[in-house]
Amino acid sequence: MILKRLLLFILITMVLLTSCKFSYNNKLPYKDKRVLSRIEKTYENCNGYKCKANVKIISEETESIYLIEETYTKPNKYRLEILKPKESKGIIILNTDDKIFVEHPSIKQSISLITIKSLNKQMLMGGFYEKLSNANKINTEKINGEEYLTFEFKLEERNKYRDSAKVLIKKKGFTPYRLSIFDESGGLHVEITYENFKFTKRLKKKL
Repeated sequence: MILKRLLLFILITMVLLTSCKFSYNNKLPYKDKRVLSRIEKTYENCNGYKCKANVKIISEETESIYLIEETYTKPNKYRLEILKPKESKGIIILNTDDKIFVEHPSIKQSISLITIKSLNKQMLMGGFYEKLSNANKINTEKINGEEYLTFEFKLEERNKYRDSAKVLIKKKGFTPYRLSIFDESGGLHVEITYENFKFTKRLKKKL
């Protein structure tokens, strides 16, 4: 059951900075397209990121909470280490070359779970930032005195558990703050809040 929930987490959270090729919604106002262009440039100039993610997965009867340390290096290397809860602490999830591996401290070995290519790509949302351009409008929201850009959009392959998403990114620096996924009745299904998000800068080539 733990691995099943962790796999669900992987499919939802391994979306940052993947396939960041923006195809702007023609309905977006010009000023919003300019904002998206600045966001795109920010991500193109980095080599990856590192952050902590507070993950809440809500099902009909249970609520699972994880604290994850997440590292991403372009083009497709992820490392997710579970810090909480205690019973899952130390589990490391790796994704490289389209495969997922789980390293569990209690068994002291790596298990290959599944290839990414065989998974439902909608769970990956086609790239977290790429989907921002599907929003019809960019709004702003203030939380604890800080301004955020908000994006709301329908998922392309919807089901009763995953119907729509709302993304908040900081207006200053364009780092992610929160990703929420809602079911078809509008209820919260997944919420991920990011802490200490830092981009990894590209190394300058020596002449």
